[in-house]
Amino acid sequence: MSELSLEDILNSIVEEAEAVSTNLTVEDKAKITKAGAKVFKVSLEEVTKVKHYRHRRTGNDPHLADSVIIQNTNVDNMKNGASVVGWDYTKSRQGHLIENGTKFPMYTSTGARYKKGGQVAINGDHSVEGVRNDPQVMAKVLEAEAAAMKQIIEKRNK
Repeated sequence: MSELSLEDILNSIVEEAEAVSTNLTVEDKAKITKAGAKVFKVSLEEVTKVKHYRHRRTGNDPHLADSVIIQNTNVDNMKNGASVVGWDYTKSRQGHLIENGTKFPMYTSTGARYKKGGQVAINGDHSVEGVRNDPQVMAKVLEAEAAAMKQIIEKRNK
């Protein structure tokens, strides 16, 4: 019985890691990222409801918190295994203005009125960035992605 060398052991570890990471199909990557995107979507909806939800009659126009969607493609609508979470097209501008704010205030810092008044500055909220940087949310996203990847690996090994 021959003993395995350190090089053989390390090569087998690299081969196993490549089998579960780089050899995934686009469909498998899309399943994994979609699982994480679902968790992120729920967190983004919750934060948007807490910070920006007003009870009003909306008719056919839903609230910003009710307009969060998942796109199982990249931002250019190409299927490469990425998933994107954001607002639908009709609400994306509103979400962008709330996230980043505007730069057109109505009054100067001394209280003087601008010539083209009526545009009120919106201070940026950065709620999307806050959700992205929240370690608890990212842990949940990674757990969901890990569970999806585990299912794919188990299905592959059968």
